[in-house]
Amino acid sequence: MSTNQKFSRQVRNGKVVYVPATPRTHTQSAHSQTSRPLLKLRSSLNLLLLVGIATTVVGLAWLSYQVITDPDVAFWLNQYLPTTKGKQTAAHQPRTLQQILKRLQDQKQSPGKPIVLAANGNTNLSRPVTKDILVPIYGKKCSRPPCQNIQSLQVYRSLKLPSLLRLFQGKRYYRLLDRMTVRGPTEEQLVSLARNPRLVTGSTRPLNLSRVEVYNPAPKPGAWLRLTGLRTEGSATATYGQVLYFHPDEARLVLMLNWASPSGEYPQWRQVTGDPQPELVVKQTVGLEPQYAVYWLRPAPTGDLQVEHISLAKPAFADPGYTQSLLLARSGLWSPAQKRLLAVKKRQLRRWSPKAQAQLDYINLHAAVAKSQAQQISASRVQTIVARLVNGEWSAALKLFQAPQTDPVEVRAMLATDPGRLFARIEASLKVNPKNQDAIAWGTLIRHVQDDPKTALVWAQQRTGKNKTSLETIKKLLKRLDQPRYTPKETPTKPKPPVSQEKPPAQSSPKVKPSPKAPPPQPQSSGAQLSSPGSSPAPPKPAPVPEQTAQPEPSPPPEVAPVPVEETPRE
Repeated sequence: MSTNQKFSRQVRNGKVVYVPATPRTHTQSAHSQTSRPLLKLRSSLNLLLLVGIATTVVGLAWLSYQVITDPDVAFWLNQYLPTTKGKQTAAHQPRTLQQILKRLQDQKQSPGKPIVLAANGNTNLSRPVTKDILVPIYGKKCSRPPCQNIQSLQVYRSLKLPSLLRLFQGKRYYRLLDRMTVRGPTEEQLVSLARNPRLVTGSTRPLNLSRVEVYNPAPKPGAWLRLTGLRTEGSATATYGQVLYFHPDEARLVLMLNWASPSGEYPQWRQVTGDPQPELVVKQTVGLEPQYAVYWLRPAPTGDLQVEHISLAKPAFADPGYTQSLLLARSGLWSPAQKRLLAVKKRQLRRWSPKAQAQLDYINLHAAVAKSQAQQISASRVQTIVARLVNGEWSAALKLFQAPQTDPVEVRAMLATDPGRLFARIEASLKVNPKNQDAIAWGTLIRHVQDDPKTALVWAQQRTGKNKTSLETIKKLLKRLDQPRYTPKETPTKPKPPVSQEKPPAQSSPKVKPSPKAPPPQPQSSGAQLSSPGSSPAPPKPAPVPEQTAQPEPSPPPEVAPVPVEETPRE
């Protein structure tokens, strides 16, 4: 028996036996080599099949859970399930944007152009997670904004699907999120907001709102809406409206404030205070009276966001200089109030609070406008005087009034038509500085024109006290105010230049007359018999005649020219 024989270990009937191994041939070894890859492929396919079955089971379980817990997923899945033909969609079921607009039109409503409020998720993606859309509903169909009337606002939100299902989303469906009935401000509110009583007709009905827009840029998060309307009564025109706020988490529209602007401008988000969030600024300026309503964002006690009006009614802390500064600001003396409040800030830097800084920034906004108006060069000197008075520059306004180029008649007309705004500024200035002689002078001029000369003089005596020099100066100003319009007597030096200008043509006339043809026809018609013997005495006689007749003709233009007759006094 050969010792090199090999045995193979086998199990037979529960016993281990060693059987002589048969030697492998070449064909058997080749077959074994080819069967190994097939076995590996078969095992891999089996593994993939097991993984696929497990993934399918887990996916179906996850989808079943999503269908049970998320109605949006259930609605999305129902689109791919067989349904009965002709089955109508329920009113609360999501719809596409085209279906929503068609359904509103079928209900005899007039939907406007949809407005995108916010898109949650990455806005760079073609399909963000959700999208909120606003659909305004108008009372009647109209192509022009003035006749439109917004009745309600409806907010729709697209279905919120998991990221895996968004790949198979297809059409975007929306469901109704919030509905708000629009009711504009009343006329009584418009008067207090626009500060123009001419806009009132006695009606208490709400005013129409015809336009809706989204603020961009605006504070985040959420979206800010502006509803606007136009009010015209005679020559008075104002824009008014409301500001709405939509927060994606709260999913509802909230009315934040009513606004009105007599200048016809829309509220704007501007950086006025040092707060990181911008403020909502409403321009309410009338004429040369700078006036702005500023609202800043503050958290409400309930945790919601609210807009709070920056008021000058109460100082941020007790201080006499602070109180006087707010008194001047409330009267319209923004530049003096700014100067005094800055001095208070230097003294009370430790007590300075965000509210105090907000009031200072509010005053700075108005003071910048008042200074720019006072520094502008106007064609009318009366307008320049009014701008200086509005800014509290009493001395500069007096210098302009005393200038020879200023017409006292126009100044008198301006003071007579003042509705009391200038005198209110003067009284506020005298409360802070009772010895301001320039302010006393302007107060006397206003009372002299509007009340009575004697009453005005008594008022000036009470303010000046024993200062006789100031009283005499005021009397001189009153005399100038009572002067009539410019006359030639007031400017005697102005007729001289035209006389010197008329002499050259007189000297040039004899140079033209020596021609032999010009003199004969003139003496034949007037006095040919007296001047026929000689021609030399005739030329000097008609020469002075045109000089005398020409003097009164050019003299009126230089006298009338400095008087601005075409200018009308303005407030």
